[in-house]
This record gives sequence, C-alpha cells and structure tokens, in this order.
Amino acid sequence: MRIKFSDIYRATLPFHSGNEGWIGLEPHGLEYHVVVPVDVQIAKGVMACNLPTDGTPFGGYSGWIYFRCLTYAMNEGDREEDRRLAAALQNREALIDFASSRGIELVIDPTDSLIPKVGKLGSGSVVRQDDEVQSPGVASCIQSAGAGRRLIRCKGCQRTWETIAKLLGDSAVRIYRYRADIDDFRRGSYVFGHDCGSNVEVPVRWFGRSRLSGKSLAGSHACPGLCYYEQSLSECNAVCEGSVFRRLANRLRTRA
Repeated sequence: MRIKFSDIYRATLPFHSGNEGWIGLEPHGLEYHVVVPVDVQIAKGVMACNLPTDGTPFGGYSGWIYFRCLTYAMNEGDREEDRRLAAALQNREALIDFASSRGIELVIDPTDSLIPKVGKLGSGSVVRQDDEVQSPGVASCIQSAGAGRRLIRCKGCQRTWETIAKLLGDSAVRIYRYRADIDDFRRGSYVFGHDCGSNVEVPVRWFGRSRLSGKSLAGSHACPGLCYYEQSLSECNAVCEGSVFRRLANRLRTRA
C-alpha cells in the first residue's frame, strides 16, 4: 500500500501543542487515513481501552490498526521546520516497521511532492548490555555503576568507539532521543544520531544508576508525561527515577 509522506508530516505535531497525530491502517492494507489533531488526554484514554461506545477510536474506523506519530520538542535555537521534518522522517520509519510487523507492506508514494531529498534513515544498533559503564563528569545526579571498555559500533558505517567517553567526545554524534521504559527505567536507552545517517542506541544503565532507583511517578498526577515522547529531551522536575535520566539526556544534548 502506498502512503504519502505529506500525510505522515501532517500527523507529526509539536509536543507543546497538547495534540497528537494518528494514522489508521485497514487491517488488510487496502487503505489508510490520518486522524489529526487528537487531544493527548483523549488519546491516553483510548490507549487505556476507554473506547467510545461506537468502538471507533477518536474518529477512526472500528477494527482498523492505529499508529501514534511521535511528537517533537523545540529546543533553543531549533528551526520549527527542521525539527518537524526530522520527526516526520522518524515516524516514517517507525510506521513502516509497525505495519510490517502486522503483515502490511507500506511504501512511500514516489509522486508525493513533499518527499525530502534525503536517504533512508539507518536503523540503530544497540551496544551490548552485559555490563554498566560510567561516563565521568556527565551528570552529578548519576551514581557510578562500574567502569570498563565496551565497543560501541555504528551499524550504518561501522564506525566504532571504545568507550562512552569517546562516543560523547565525537562531534559527529549527537543525542536526539531518550527511550524511557516506564516499567523499569534502567531498561531505557539514549539514541544518538551519527553523521552517516545511522543511529547508535546506548542503554541508560551504561551511564550509571539513579539515586532514586525504583521510585516512579509515571502515570500519576505528578507526572508531566514527558517520558511518553522519545524526542523530548526536556528536563523533568518530578521526584522520580526517570527524571534523573531526563536531566542527563538534557546535559548530553547541551554538552560542548
């Protein structure tokens, strides 16, 4: 089934808007439609199975498969158009994978005038997760969790880094996502983009452990919900294990 990149772009909204975009897929891959904007609170209710009485999620079709497009956050100095395009490209890859896992083959419509003139984003490579490694001086809120040498490899170009410190010291590598695991924050990861176009995904526990280990406010009224959005690297002031890793992500983003 063909899908227009312009529709994915249209469903990619800024985090501060309080809305999300969803793309519905007919289960047999016959057609799709875009539902946008959707209030975040309504979307959370739907995800919690509080479906409307007609069974159609927020204006969609009953029985269809729905993909939530990740929103994007704006940092100081960012251009809105650049951030939205980058997020839309990530949503494109995630949507294709989402559909493929459900037996639906998606291809981007080559006649769509909004298709960016960039190559396909490379998939990330996850470094080995057998031990934890500290990164000295990155964040005082993280406690040391042991030291060692672990080879980190870029799947796209095969570039390697012997330690996290060397990875962080490479100007060709920049963090752009924090994938939080709200069930166990230690299973979360930081995603770094490499200049070759591929990604390197590093477990957060390689950087150390939180002093608030085991304390989670996810889903409570005190939780601002930032960890549900991978592309938001904003700090969180909640007294929660996840907020510690968010502060580290922000420091990694703003590092010299």
